[in-house]
Amino acid sequence: MTGNKIFITNGEHNLAENIIHPVLARIEGDPPGTTGISIFLVPKFLVNPDSTLGARNDIVCTGVEEKHGIHGSATCSMTLGAKGECLGYLLGEERKGMKIMFYMMNDARLNTGLQGLAYASAAYLEALNYSRERIQGRDLADFADRGAKSVPIIKHPDVRRNLLRMKAYVSGMRSFFYYAALCGEELGLGNKGEALNEAFFSLLTPIVKEYMAVMGYEVCNQAIQVFGGAGYTRDYPVEQYARDCRITPIYEGTSGIQAMDFLARKIGAEKGAAFAKLISEISQTTARAKEIKTLAPLAEKLDTAVSRLTDITQIIGKKALSPEFKTAFAHSLPFLHVTGDVIMAWMLLWRGVVSSEKLAKGCHPKDQSFYNGQIRTAEFFIQTELYATLGKMDAVAQGCPAAIEMEDDAFGGL
Repeated sequence: MTGNKIFITNGEHNLAENIIHPVLARIEGDPPGTTGISIFLVPKFLVNPDSTLGARNDIVCTGVEEKHGIHGSATCSMTLGAKGECLGYLLGEERKGMKIMFYMMNDARLNTGLQGLAYASAAYLEALNYSRERIQGRDLADFADRGAKSVPIIKHPDVRRNLLRMKAYVSGMRSFFYYAALCGEELGLGNKGEALNEAFFSLLTPIVKEYMAVMGYEVCNQAIQVFGGAGYTRDYPVEQYARDCRITPIYEGTSGIQAMDFLARKIGAEKGAAFAKLISEISQTTARAKEIKTLAPLAEKLDTAVSRLTDITQIIGKKALSPEFKTAFAHSLPFLHVTGDVIMAWMLLWRGVVSSEKLAKGCHPKDQSFYNGQIRTAEFFIQTELYATLGKMDAVAQGCPAAIEMEDDAFGGL
């Protein structure tokens, strides 16, 4: 085998006796494009018939990339066959490389979304603790009283708004990941509608990967903001969380790749039944919420957003099949993001429903604050973030073609 690979995480190290590289490659004479690609296993050391390690294979690390973040994870450039002696072993059937690779890729995409959630959760908790301890400025109610004592910054309205926004995304993403993981675990258990369930899980995958990566990074950014200047220094961990999290929208397929997959393959899966299942699942939660007096107005607003999401899905889906398909794909990422927003509202309302039911049955006073916090978090997201989502939906429906129709040279000349 001959060729080069870049951005190979831990492509070279001394923490294991051997390293096995899965490598996509084309057998000489196979057709061009992805249909002609096979996958091979390329070991660092060849393995003898008795399972002992043999000679060093002709694969070497030629460099380690300097990165913006995740400095504890070496990302290597690898050269295969520099001496013409690199051996690789076919995995599976010839010309089935892409299909085999996606078994690994889809799992990695879910893990990337989880990584975004983990960074966001850690950053939020750091910011929350700091806001409780950092004493700065008088309470806004005592602003005119120069003799008033300074208070923890968690008492300041904008800090509270920022914290609640972070909490909303972290809570919504956590529930969404658990939900998606459960859908994945249920596959292969012999349940009815297996094809639909698999399509539904596949529909959720690019949203988990892209939305949670992007919003995880956003939460890290806002955590720095809570810290103020201190957050921009290495005295606190949130600046590292932001740097490390920035890779997640790039890992395992960039944002644009996820959006193209979502629009081109996922929303139309099983003749649209997978997307219809998503709408049905959300509607079951709003129906429960409408039975609870305090949550009914939130359920109505979520229903409005779901209805609008259904409308723009039809609009962008039809445009993707028309001569204006490039314009549709220019708006595919905002379309994925508004779907993620609606799912966040769904997850938070679902939490609110469960919390309301727990409170109605009676619970420990310590738990009451937790459950009340879930209800307030749902209220905040649906009454603030979801309004912005509706505006973004209008933009997707409008389908402005400027990005497609603009001349290449016109992008210059700032």
